[in-house]
Amino acid sequence: MAIKEAHIVLARCPQCNRRLYGIRVEKQPDHWALTWAFPIDESKAKSEGYDETVLNGTFHPSPDYNGCPFCGTKTFLHCPRCSKITCYHGESYATCAWCGLSGETKTQNNMSLKAGSM
Repeated sequence: MAIKEAHIVLARCPQCNRRLYGIRVEKQPDHWALTWAFPIDESKAKSEGYDETVLNGTFHPSPDYNGCPFCGTKTFLHCPRCSKITCYHGESYATCAWCGLSGETKTQNNMSLKAGSM
């Protein structure tokens, strides 16, 4: 049996006071699949090293991905300033829940996700 490559990336939910959660992503042949999301506190995320994760590629939810544990969305925005991710609900203008950058939203297929320091 082949060992699957999987990592945890961190996200914040702007609709729920910027609460932190982890997203398990699993390497597929042509993309990273989002497989599961779970709430996590900042100290636990840091002690597990999740704040150091950096991944490149395209990201797609798997069919059974549960989405944000706080608001339920299965989509996210990638911030061009801090490279972190924030829940997305289809708005045309949004603010990053990590660094506060605001602007118009646009579709992006390839990206570099970074958990970075919290």
